[in-house]
This record gives sequence, C-alpha cells and structure tokens, in this order.
Amino acid sequence: MELPDKMYYSISEIAEYTGIEPHVLRYWESEFPTLKPKRSRSGTRTYQKKDIEEITAIRRLLHEQGYKIEGARKMRRREISELRNEETILVDKTTAASDNNQLKQKLAEILKLVQELGADDSVKDK
Repeated sequence: MELPDKMYYSISEIAEYTGIEPHVLRYWESEFPTLKPKRSRSGTRTYQKKDIEEITAIRRLLHEQGYKIEGARKMRRREISELRNEETILVDKTTAASDNNQLKQKLAEILKLVQELGADDSVKDK
C-alpha cells in the first residue's frame, strides 16, 4: 500500500502501510518516548509522516536487526542523538560559512573606503 499525501493518518492506515497491528503500535507508544502521535478532539490517534518514520525505524530495529524492546529503545536514543550531533555540526559549519561571508563583505567595504580615502589624498596632494 502506498500512503496518500496528506498531513494526518489514522492508526488503521498506518497499520496497513507498515504491516504493524494497531495494538502493537499502541504498545510501542508506551515503550518508545519518541513515538507520540497527536490526538484529535475525539481522542483518536493522528499520525504524521515523522511518526511513520519513527515506526519504520523501530520496526527495523525489532524485526530486521533482532533487538528486544529495551535494546531498540537505547538504539533509537543513540541514533537520534547522533542525528542531532550531525545537525549541530552542519549548523555550525553553515554559521561559520555565513560568518566568513559577512567578514569578507565587511573587509571589502573597508578596502573600498581606504581606496577612496587614498584617492582623495592624492587629489589633495596635487
């Protein structure tokens, strides 16, 4: 099954898409703090794409890599921590590049002012 492109999905849609029974999805919510679907006004679970990605990651750890719940929980924490570290490094590099560009612009402005001042002095000397 291919998921339709929309913002929210029901638990039955997610169960059909992932092959994970609804009662297992509800159990995983209690075991994995990273899996927290929103609730509608009527109290039904509404899953978003980020929830589907989390379910897929949990399923991979449990079903494909053979982890038990506790091990999968620890691995998800580690994976998320590593992703955050990579994002931080990327942000730091982007910020550094931006700072370098701003510095280059300021230096270019200063150089232009110095050249203009130098040109004014040469006119005065004549």
